[in-house]
Amino acid sequence: MKKFFIFFGSLAIIFTTLLFSCVKTLEEEGVYSTTDYIGTVVEKSTMQPIKGVKVQVTDGTHVHASAITNEQGAFELKGINFEEVNKNYYLWLDGTSLDLPCAQEQLKGLGRKTFDYKTLILYDKTNASLLPTVTTEEVSDVSALKAKVGGNVTSDGGHEVTQKGFCYALHQTPTLDDSVRICGAGNGKYTYTLSGLSKSTTYFLRAFATNSIGTVYGAQKTFTTKDGKASITTTAATEVKHNSAIVGGNITDDGGDAITARGICWGTSENPTLQNNHTTDGNGIGSFSHTLQNLQTFTTYYYRAYATNSCGTTYGTQKIFKSKSGLPELTTTNPTNITATSAKSGGNITDNGGFSVTTRGICWNTLGNPDTNDSHSSSGLGNGIFTVNMTNLHVGTTYHVRAYAVNQQGIAYGNEHTFTTENGLPSVTTGNTSSITATTAVCNGSVSDDGGFAITAKGFCWSTSQYPTTNEQHNNLGTGTGTLTSSITGLTRNTTYYVRAYATNANGTVYGTQKQFTTSSGLPSVTTTAVTMSSGQVVSGGNVTSDGGYPVTARGICYGTYPNPDLSSAYTHTTNGTGTGYFTSLIDTSTSGTIYVRAYATNANGTVYGNQITVNLDYLRLPTFSYNGHTYRVAPDPGVLYYWSSADAYCSGLTLYGYSDWRMPTQAELVMMCSLKDIIGGFSLVDGSARTMYWSSTTNINNNHYSIMFDFCEGDFYSCYLECTGHVRPIRVEN
Repeated sequence: MKKFFIFFGSLAIIFTTLLFSCVKTLEEEGVYSTTDYIGTVVEKSTMQPIKGVKVQVTDGTHVHASAITNEQGAFELKGINFEEVNKNYYLWLDGTSLDLPCAQEQLKGLGRKTFDYKTLILYDKTNASLLPTVTTEEVSDVSALKAKVGGNVTSDGGHEVTQKGFCYALHQTPTLDDSVRICGAGNGKYTYTLSGLSKSTTYFLRAFATNSIGTVYGAQKTFTTKDGKASITTTAATEVKHNSAIVGGNITDDGGDAITARGICWGTSENPTLQNNHTTDGNGIGSFSHTLQNLQTFTTYYYRAYATNSCGTTYGTQKIFKSKSGLPELTTTNPTNITATSAKSGGNITDNGGFSVTTRGICWNTLGNPDTNDSHSSSGLGNGIFTVNMTNLHVGTTYHVRAYAVNQQGIAYGNEHTFTTENGLPSVTTGNTSSITATTAVCNGSVSDDGGFAITAKGFCWSTSQYPTTNEQHNNLGTGTGTLTSSITGLTRNTTYYVRAYATNANGTVYGTQKQFTTSSGLPSVTTTAVTMSSGQVVSGGNVTSDGGYPVTARGICYGTYPNPDLSSAYTHTTNGTGTGYFTSLIDTSTSGTIYVRAYATNANGTVYGNQITVNLDYLRLPTFSYNGHTYRVAPDPGVLYYWSSADAYCSGLTLYGYSDWRMPTQAELVMMCSLKDIIGGFSLVDGSARTMYWSSTTNINNNHYSIMFDFCEGDFYSCYLECTGHVRPIRVEN
């Protein structure tokens, strides 16, 4: 880092005089609004002019004029405005580009027409290395009037440091011409506490060190003293009573100067100061409180915390409280146990206002803001919770209620509640209707509350119109509360009815929620049973599960070759007795092909039909056998000798009587079929002179290329190669 210096006074001065024009505003008095600067820059060791040095006029932040020295080292700076110069300006010599140090000098000659700096000297590089090295430490412990500063001489440049210290000023780059504090000699760190500073002021500081070669400065540091004002808050008032309150404050910062007094200012006017009532609550930072005494009742007070140091007194934010009236403080409890003529309320006295409560209770009316001139009732004395009953109220009326309490200061009221007495009518519920037939139904309900008045009638009312009343069909099931159950009769079949429970007392009739039900059609209910083959007969039938409330006079089945068979002449039907329950019907065995079957049942209200069953009678006539819990249907022998693969293809591709899940039997199934061959029938037991062989589904084509055949003559299995042929009987599993 290059170090820079300017030497004046004892140095030789070379005069160079140049004349410049300037703006004349006060020439008669020798004062000018602008000044021109001229001079010559030389190097110390040779005293020869230096070309190329940049010379600037600066306030430390902005450059206001600039020039470059010529061959003779000369420069000129024109028109520096005297009227603008209300702060410190400096002349800056920049030798950086010439590998020389820089230099700085405070600007002189303001207000003259021309000022000649004569000779300005820049040090050579050799001597600069012989100067001390010093740093300026960070400023700490800054208060309103003091600050702790520090420096460090890290090298004496080979020449003993004879003096070190600090220079500071209100302008930038302070020098030994400004305020100076000496801190001894020699190398090393050193500190000093500056005092006598001005509050809220910005200072510029540099450490310095001097040896026989010259003086050097450390980097400039800047600090601003505090304003001396304490940071203080006013805390909210607590435990406010009719004649006292606790107030306080909290000082978090003394503003850089010790707090010598603190407390509270208060009064009945805004922004109280130490000229008003005030407390003294110690010193220093931290929180504090004070109990204000002998206050006037029901009065608004303004108060502020304060803190005083040598810089003055600071006040916290103003706060307000109002002393209490001395009356009791209480709340009104929400009314409960509300009936048509009574209710319960009360209150809670949380503060007696500083005086004993001699009377307490509640008051009520129908207009609002009730007081003790209205209906009221008392309940003892003292603080705490109390309860009072209100009686002889009017039915269905809205009331306003407040608790009250009395002490020597007067009477106080709690918050107001409203409530409405019940209407005095019963509470009725309509339940679900059950056991519904074509002409009857059972209604259910209950009367849970008489509304405070005796039930004189209760029951159900019903109609084909909505919201039936006792002006329509109804019954009377007596008096009092309790469960309601009743069967209503004489209804019309297949009709929608509406029903409501009701109850009557002296205040009127109340109805429960409306319920709806529809009477049944009065027709029977019947299902169709499966069509089966038994002992050469085709059998079906049905099951009459309900007579619809009317005797079943006829039942049977209808069948034919068209869907939805009925009792018309287009179909055949059977007659199989009367009444409910299962019945069996036979279908004409001469019938063949696909037929449709439905059971029927008839009563006085008409005929109904069961579910339709579709069946192919030719399929039913195919032989069956049972094996391993399943029923099998056996298709006819096609009468053709097949290779095994052809037989398998025939079975899997067969669609017969609407079924396509036919297949070849397994070995076990063939054994069962052989044992029942006389019952199943249709087997070719003799095939010319050869044994009759039937294919099984078992094969081993991947290994030895053979399939299994069964000899129905001898009852044995044979392994046959691909060139063998045989018969096949397709089968399907029904269940």
